[in-house]
Amino acid sequence: MIARVNISAFLILELIVSILFIAFFGFLNFFMIVFASMFLGAVFLAKTWTNLITMQNTNTNLFGMIKLFSLTIVGILLLIPGILSTLLGILLLFFMMALKLFTKQKRKYYHQTNNEEIIDVEIIQEHKKCN
Repeated sequence: MIARVNISAFLILELIVSILFIAFFGFLNFFMIVFASMFLGAVFLAKTWTNLITMQNTNTNLFGMIKLFSLTIVGILLLIPGILSTLLGILLLFFMMALKLFTKQKRKYYHQTNNEEIIDVEIIQEHKKCN
């Protein structure tokens, strides 16, 4: 029941913001923003899908899982046609990028050095005749 009220309140607010945007900037600008955001949403969801498949095969950390989850939410918000959902998706994307910039991840680089040198030698045998 509460979820229905929240979703309907969001949809009504989305409709009001979209009508105000159309009134101030015109329908063509609204259409272009909605089309571009839906395209970007599809791109983010495709990226999330490939990262999800990769994540199953590798061991990821907590930040990687948060990034994957937030990219999924960004993709869904950008796919919803409307100005408010697009704005929320872009804000979440900027928050995710700021979080990535301001948190320093410790990356472990394993560099194996092999002290053995490989020498390529060609042996030529000469036959000596004994007199």
